[in-house]
Amino acid sequence: MQTLNRPQAVVIEQNCRNNIKKLKAKARSNNADCRPHFKTHQSHIVGNWFKEEGISAITVSSPQMAAYFTQYGWSDISIAFPFYKTQIHDINNLARNSSIRLFVDEVNKCRYLSSNLEHPVGLMIEIDAGYNRSGLPFQDLVTIDKLITEIKNLPNISFKGFYIHDGGTYSVKGKSDVQRIIQRDLEAFKFLRKHYPDAAYGIGDTPSCSLIDDLSPATEISPGNLIFYDLMQIEIGSCSFNDIGLLVRVPVVQEKVYSDECIIHGGAVHFSKERLIVDGNETFGQPVLVSDEGKISKIGDTFIKSLSQEHGIVSGLQALKKAYNTDPLKELWICPVHSCLTANLFDSYITLNNKSIEKRVLS
Repeated sequence: MQTLNRPQAVVIEQNCRNNIKKLKAKARSNNADCRPHFKTHQSHIVGNWFKEEGISAITVSSPQMAAYFTQYGWSDISIAFPFYKTQIHDINNLARNSSIRLFVDEVNKCRYLSSNLEHPVGLMIEIDAGYNRSGLPFQDLVTIDKLITEIKNLPNISFKGFYIHDGGTYSVKGKSDVQRIIQRDLEAFKFLRKHYPDAAYGIGDTPSCSLIDDLSPATEISPGNLIFYDLMQIEIGSCSFNDIGLLVRVPVVQEKVYSDECIIHGGAVHFSKERLIVDGNETFGQPVLVSDEGKISKIGDTFIKSLSQEHGIVSGLQALKKAYNTDPLKELWICPVHSCLTANLFDSYITLNNKSIEKRVLS
């Protein structure tokens, strides 16, 4: 690896490619379309790895992110965020040459789209099955039916289906608890499918797409975090350390022998302030070892205990020095708590063999 003079976001390419293969296999086994969310990696180079597996449709979180990926040949794109009116200029630019799907939640937005679109788009209705974020309650058939009827009677827009992202699966541990959470979404789809049998049904959370074998009646899956995974997904049980596709390599700038800690150049601007309770400790990231073959292993009794803007305090100095077999300690490899937020803070990646990977900060 290159000499380290600042924190680096390091992509483990082989792990990412393996994760894409697993995602494709999960979609195939469920007879579902694969529309991965690209908000996690935000890189056309990583996007090409999906193309190489035969994936042709993607999900993003903004028109700007969609525009970036259209430059690299992606033309079937869902924007998985509630549409709002000031996006219309960007949507018209996108829809000129691409198949675009938008999320809507009210009749007035559909009317506005129909009147102001210059090219047709498809519409998905986001459903809330209990997560209580955006979307319509699945039981509210009166509102849903009015919305679908309006869409079908207006020009330039067409009804495509329903979508659920259930963040509740990120706050539990183990396959059985993930199954319990995602079951409410699948039951909501079953309820809706009785009334709208020809609609698409999409889900987007990484834990269920990683752990649950049978996702029917979902017809589309679109996880994003699955490309990199992270410490949160390890704690949930979605993956192991050897599935991790993104690590952060940071310089050690001070050893505090008296408190068994060290200071790293790696703070909230590199990791975000996302945190977890792991083994009874509040942690902002997990130090790991990376072998020459790319194998990743946790270093026990160590964790990032606090972050300020640029500084991080890591507990377990002696354990780290023993694991790295170096004195003084020069650098650490960190598995981030939440790879989506961490990746969004870097404007480029590097691979284990020093290959640069271009990306954008688009969220």
